[in-house]
Formats: sequence, C-alpha cells, structure tokens
Amino acid sequence: MPASLPPGVYVPIPTFFHDQPSDEQPVDVDTLAQHIKFLCSAGVHGVVCMGSTGEAVHLNEEERQLVLRTARKTIDDISSNAKLIAGCSQESVRGTLNLIEQAAKSGAEYAMILPPSYYLSWTSNRSDVIYSFYTKVADKSPIPIIIYNFPGVTQQMDTTQETIVKLAAHPNIVGIKCTDGNVGKAAYVCENTDPKTFTVLSGSAENFLPFLTVGAQGCVPGFGNVAPYVVCQLFNLYTKHFTDQWKEIQRLQGKIVASDQAFFRWNGISGLKSAMQRVLGYGGLARAPLLPTTTELQETIVKALEPALEVDRQLASKSSSK
Repeated sequence: MPASLPPGVYVPIPTFFHDQPSDEQPVDVDTLAQHIKFLCSAGVHGVVCMGSTGEAVHLNEEERQLVLRTARKTIDDISSNAKLIAGCSQESVRGTLNLIEQAAKSGAEYAMILPPSYYLSWTSNRSDVIYSFYTKVADKSPIPIIIYNFPGVTQQMDTTQETIVKLAAHPNIVGIKCTDGNVGKAAYVCENTDPKTFTVLSGSAENFLPFLTVGAQGCVPGFGNVAPYVVCQLFNLYTKHFTDQWKEIQRLQGKIVASDQAFFRWNGISGLKSAMQRVLGYGGLARAPLLPTTTELQETIVKALEPALEVDRQLASKSSSK
C-alpha cells in the first residue's frame, strides 16, 4: 500500500546557485543544506525540491538529482521526520516516469506532477487526456504521486474537480497541490474524497486558512522559505486549538496575506530569492533568463514582509528558548 501524504506544511524550496559572472551558476549544495536545516528546525513537515520555486525548468537531470541527494542526506543527517517531495514534471508519460525513477533513487518519497500542457489545443477541456496521463504515470511510479494544479505555468490548463476526484481513487495518487486558488473547487474535492488516503494542500500561504476551513489538510507555501514559523504556527493552532485560538488564527492569516502576495506580485522567483538574501543572508540569484531584483524593489518586498517577519521572529525566539 503506498504511503499516504501526512497533513502539514511542505515548503517548496529554491535551488541555490553560486554567483558567477557567466551564466553557468553551478548548484550551491552547502546553502541548500543550510536552508533545509533551517526549515526543519522551524517544524515544517516536508520540503519540495524541483518545483516551480526550485527552477526545475532551469536544471538538467544531473543537477536535479544532485539537489535531491543533498536534500535527502541533509534530512537524514539531522534525523528529521520531514518528507521529501520531488517535482518530476515532464510532458510525456515516458519522460515523467524517467524523472520519477531518478528521484526515487535519489531519496524522494513522493513525486509532484503537473499536467501536460505543451499540446494545449489537444488536451484543453479533455479530461480523458489528463486522466489517462496521471493514471499511466501512477500505475508504474515507484513512489506515490501528488497532482500539481498550477494553471499559471501550464498555459491555464486547469484540471477539473471531477477529474481530480476520479484520480483520487487511484491507490498510488495520494494528494494534490492546489495552486489555482480555487477554494470552491477544494471544497468539492475534500467533500468527495477520503482524507485518509488523499491529502488536499493549498498552494499558497495567502489562502491557507480558507482552504483549511473547507477540509484541506495542509499547504505548500513559497512564503514559508522566509517565515516558516508563522505558517507552521497557523497550521498547529488550527489543527490542535481551533476553538479557543480562532482570533489568533485569523490574526496570523491576516499577517501572511500581504506578505505572501509581495513575492510573486513583484518579480516572482527572483523576488523571493532577493528577500531571502536580505532576511536570511542567503538566496542569491535565479538563473537566466530571469533577471535580478533591483535594490529598490528588494526594499519594497522586504517592507511588505515585515509584519509577518516580526511575528516569525517572536515565534522563533520562543521555540529556541524551550
């Protein structure tokens, strides 16, 4: 029986590169390990490598596996229970399975997969194509599959709620990351699937609480890279102290919203890395063709983050004093 995906906060981490004048920018495994240790110390339930935030499309297969092997070793070295999820998206069934097999050998426990979208005119509004793709992948995958629904990077390909429910019945498909922001769709999926075998995750911290209220069981927040304590605290309060901590839960979500929007409203992955550089002391640059964030824009992003960062620092201080 495939391992179900536990509820929780799974942070999609960037891939770090050594800053060099050329476009080579080799992978910086030391910073990668440092960041994973930081996230695990904050209590995240897992990390996602090679997703959209991880610039998977900018890496070759060898680099992908280097990242995954580093993540696996780091998690094992610190004896963390954090799960390792690998983005393994490719346009064909064959190519996707190849990436999954490599990821499994490198220590990934789950594979997160986007729907195929290159041949959009032949797949759009074709639920049978999407169902066939995921089913064929899941049938042969050595590790459980997580559906990744992110219209923003798949030419607005948006997997229907009915197809998601149908796919959830497959024993090797254990969850979905909903980066469509559609709370209504999430409610339908939660109502029509078994939470013991299929985990619905919000794809953004800004709508984490609304997703939780309709039955979702976690989140994959890019925002968690700079403020993991806040996101974990919201999850823990909601799941363990809902009735007596509702006001605090609402307050935390309110702090998160504007801060989370700051990343992808202003310069996407480059903006996230720029903010990490200022807040954490590492982050570096994204690979070309993504452009660096200007100093002025960096200031704007960090200023927008400050309300949530203040709470995050308070929570981190309490955690370290225990």
